[in-house]
Amino acid sequence: MVRKDARIWVEHPIHVWEGATVTSDYRSGVLIVKIDQTGEIRQIKITDETKLPPLRNPSLLIGQNDLTSLSYLHEPAVLYNLKVRFCDRNAIYTYCGIVLVAINPYYDLPIYGDETIMAYRGQSMGDLDPHIFAVSEEAYTKLERERRDQSIIVSGESGAGKTVSAKYAMRYFAAVGGNSSETQVERKVLASSPIMEAIGNAKTTRNDNSSRFGKFIEIHFDQQYRISGASMRTYLLEKSRVVYQSPDERNYHIFYQLCAAAHYMPELKLDHQDSFHYLNQGGCPNIDGVDDLKAFNETKAALSTLGVSESEQHQMFTVLAAILHLGNVHLASEPDADDQDSDGAYIDVEDEHLKTVCSLLGISKPELSRWLTHRRIASAHEVIVSRMDVRKAEFARDALAKRLYGELFAWLVQAVNRALDTGHAKRHFIGVLDIYGFETFEINSFEQFCINYANEKLQQQFNSHVFKLEQDEYIKEEISWKMIDFYDNQPCINLIEDRLGVLALLDEECRVPQGSDRGFVAKLHDKCAKYPHFLKPRFGDAAFIIKHFADNVEYQCGGFLEKNRDTVLEEQLESIRSGSACRLVRVMLADPEQTSSSATLPPPSRRRTTPSAPLASLTQPGRRASGQKQTVGAQFRASLSALMGTLSATTPHYVRCIKPNDTKQPFQFDAARAVHQLRACGVLETIRISSAGFPSRWLYQDFFQRYRLLCRYKDIDRANIKKTCSIILEKHVKDPDKYQFGATKIFFRAGQVAYLEKVRADLQRLYCVRVQSCVRGFLARRRYRRLTRALHGLQARARGFLVRR
Repeated sequence: MVRKDARIWVEHPIHVWEGATVTSDYRSGVLIVKIDQTGEIRQIKITDETKLPPLRNPSLLIGQNDLTSLSYLHEPAVLYNLKVRFCDRNAIYTYCGIVLVAINPYYDLPIYGDETIMAYRGQSMGDLDPHIFAVSEEAYTKLERERRDQSIIVSGESGAGKTVSAKYAMRYFAAVGGNSSETQVERKVLASSPIMEAIGNAKTTRNDNSSRFGKFIEIHFDQQYRISGASMRTYLLEKSRVVYQSPDERNYHIFYQLCAAAHYMPELKLDHQDSFHYLNQGGCPNIDGVDDLKAFNETKAALSTLGVSESEQHQMFTVLAAILHLGNVHLASEPDADDQDSDGAYIDVEDEHLKTVCSLLGISKPELSRWLTHRRIASAHEVIVSRMDVRKAEFARDALAKRLYGELFAWLVQAVNRALDTGHAKRHFIGVLDIYGFETFEINSFEQFCINYANEKLQQQFNSHVFKLEQDEYIKEEISWKMIDFYDNQPCINLIEDRLGVLALLDEECRVPQGSDRGFVAKLHDKCAKYPHFLKPRFGDAAFIIKHFADNVEYQCGGFLEKNRDTVLEEQLESIRSGSACRLVRVMLADPEQTSSSATLPPPSRRRTTPSAPLASLTQPGRRASGQKQTVGAQFRASLSALMGTLSATTPHYVRCIKPNDTKQPFQFDAARAVHQLRACGVLETIRISSAGFPSRWLYQDFFQRYRLLCRYKDIDRANIKKTCSIILEKHVKDPDKYQFGATKIFFRAGQVAYLEKVRADLQRLYCVRVQSCVRGFLARRRYRRLTRALHGLQARARGFLVRR
């Protein structure tokens, strides 16, 4: 029952939730409240009494640095607590149990210096304010104490600060686990950042420096827990960005850096960025505050630091320039109407960009021109060479460009790993996973499907780990508990992974000679309707909906088959391989056995435990070999399975990054944007798991210090604090199920701390009234006596005067 003066939360269309106070007891389906901020009186109809508005926490708990210490654990309480800490206190970090919530301040804070690192060294989580260094210290300490590999999982949407959080975590490990010989490793790890940002980051509508790939960086330690090396694994590079960008977006930074430095490399025949089709589609070639020429010099310096020779750098830039020129090769229809192939694609023999591509790579111009417009089709009895139409030719050309960029990306990852491998003993590692967060846009394609599938798997691992820790806490404290129910992602994962699930049907449609995106969706609508997490859109037959843990997402089928096949015409690859001018291209496109035997580009060293090795396959499209090439979906499923195996073999730590606003304003908090991310990254699910059991936990001494005035002085036994706490609770909490005594703590159900705060406040008010009444009585009596004495004096003098007169 909600009574008068109760402080509650009510829904708001913009701010999501706003504070209100109940003005009269709730009785018959209508709740009358007064909005705190505006003073408006509002009537709220209650159709279900089990869904009354959530209660607000007492003032004592506002701004807590751990969300699980709130008495009322629900969405508005979490949102308000984060807002108070972020906007009022400029605190960007908050704990949510084992999770660190990090809000991007869009402002450089002086909280990452060496003094701060040393302050957190040796401290347990909770001893100091929440910080990324506290999570890093916890991981490093557990590595030393438990001799078990650790992992830090950093997630969040684009622009939330994932890469920065991962960078500071690695800086902490370099500081506490380094020595004079390991500083070189730290320098190389830091040097890898500008390289990976140049080739893997791009400007999007949400972030000027968005990572368009995921990475798992392992910091290796020796037997004395000193840094002995590092390695990096990458996955799901967004190769489609190489050939197409949405409005107000850019291609990968490296292309613009290269154009800015064009006058230093005239042999590449580069021009202004707007002159290249692969760079001018977004219409937003510049980034405020970014000098592409300066960034190019930083990229070159970082490459040199990692041991990439000048010759290899020049070959790398040659490949990138060739990709840009390839995108400008003009494919047109033959103008001769009498030609039976008049719809076919042709390239002008004088096409300057085609000449440049062939010159840069040292390949035959007629050969490349032929296979950019023709394809070979093998039938049962013969091989036919046919001309492609313009649309298919453009698609084949773009596929080749994406393949070249993907292979170059993979080669650079190998170069980084080669530089980070010191050859020293590797006994343990701490992995830092920098991964996309859950994504949903107006148009969601194959990339969003893969990203959200990965987040389903990670969320399942996260939920089970949080659930396990919750149960372990109860067992350690020796309290009786009932099994807590928590959201399980397995039904949604089954929809994606089953024998007749989304991935299997996608691969099946890819194998059909006349397979199409609409055919794939038709199969989904037919075969997956039985799954509770699958929905058909109300209109159209070119999309499908999956009910993910964070939100329902509608996926448009356009491009699913093409992106899943990820095929390049073998004839085009043979033409490129035959080039004599750029050895790097031959190495990149060679068979794996040839690549591994190359003296110039040896593969990164293999560790004793490499469960996540398949992750790299997503940036290295499958090459033609014996048997059928794996689809991207199949590769991604295998890589996710390997990643989950790696994480399961470690002790995980979680950092959830939140983007507070879309305008990048310092310390501005958009509640609607924040709450969507809290739902998507599992923070609210953590809260729900905690609130289902005993979310509030107090050490006996802390509880006694706070609530000792709730019992009489004669009942206080300082030699047995637990007994005193028991007396307090037995007197004020009549239901014994609302709390339990553990070995070191008292566990409370949701709302009990708020109730005790109310009892304490009422008692303090009563005591204050008593003190006030005594003081006022004393003052009144003293004033009365003074007045009486004064009156008696006046009367005596008056009577004396009258007698004398």
